[in-house]
Amino acid sequence: MAVPARPVVRGPADAPTSVVIHALDAVEAGARPLVVDESSGQLAAHLHARGAEPQVWRRFAGRGDTAAPWPQVESPTSAFVRLGKDRRALAMALHAAASVVPPGGAIVLFGANAEGVKSAGKALEEVAEDVLTVDTRRHSRVFAGRCRAEITGLRTTLESWREMHEITLNGRARPWVSYPGVFAGGALDPGTALLLAHLPPFAPDAAVLDMACGNGIIGAAVREQFAEAAVDLVDNDAVAIVAARENVPGGSIICGDGLAAAPRARYDVILSNPPIHDGVAENFAFLQGLIAEAPTRLKPGGVLQVVIQSRIRALPWLEAAYKEAAIVAQDRRYQIIRGIAGPVAKASRRGAR
Repeated sequence: MAVPARPVVRGPADAPTSVVIHALDAVEAGARPLVVDESSGQLAAHLHARGAEPQVWRRFAGRGDTAAPWPQVESPTSAFVRLGKDRRALAMALHAAASVVPPGGAIVLFGANAEGVKSAGKALEEVAEDVLTVDTRRHSRVFAGRCRAEITGLRTTLESWREMHEITLNGRARPWVSYPGVFAGGALDPGTALLLAHLPPFAPDAAVLDMACGNGIIGAAVREQFAEAAVDLVDNDAVAIVAARENVPGGSIICGDGLAAAPRARYDVILSNPPIHDGVAENFAFLQGLIAEAPTRLKPGGVLQVVIQSRIRALPWLEAAYKEAAIVAQDRRYQIIRGIAGPVAKASRRGAR
């Protein structure tokens, strides 16, 4: 029999992951535990070291890992679910885990107090019985219960979580698909609306990238206005990509981590409403990376245009990397920053946080 490969470790364990690793003796993981959205790889590695064959489901692509919108696993014996920032997304993840774990199998939920884990035990009780707190330390908490044999309203497919909305885009009402945990859900958020109201000038057949596309609002708006444009959309959320493929038919829509996943070598325009939070903590790494790397993916004279909160002083980061940089629109909450690439992409540096 082949020995299962050791799980790849991508980085150090955060506090909640360290706590759940410490609590493994209190949980009957079984031979094939499922690990849900734990990004460091440390939990899977520790389960493997204890003799298990862990399976991993990542909704979000990152650091070389692929993602899937729903678990594609074989007879898991238990599930370890990392708490995310969105409660409806947590409910979906718990239902997904309960749909593949056998009755009586352990379902473990772990997260940080700042993420709201103390009250998240109620969500676990919907799919698990005999829920207990098995560890609390490092401002984190671990809950564990046994998968219920009968779960009222259990949703066993991604399709059962599909949400239909209506939004107004380019002055026209249209149906819109979303799923739990996708940014802005079924609404046009104010920042994106400001970005779309101040699009840079570009040729009708331009190559345009919607970076961190979510469910595809920017890409959809551009395709409606410029039918000849070649519009690509990229996001690291596999569930958001499912929605975007419905909302932007015919577009090139890819699940991947950052500009490296974009299919074209160079673009005329890169547009983005980038994420600036990692869980509940603010993190400008994605924004700074996008600003620094975009010149290498823009044609000469190409444009990077981004919407961010008005309080973020990001203009110096653009000035370090672009031929021209400016704030082209601003209101009380948001600003639109634009960088124009020179004939040759300048070496750029990331600004201090």
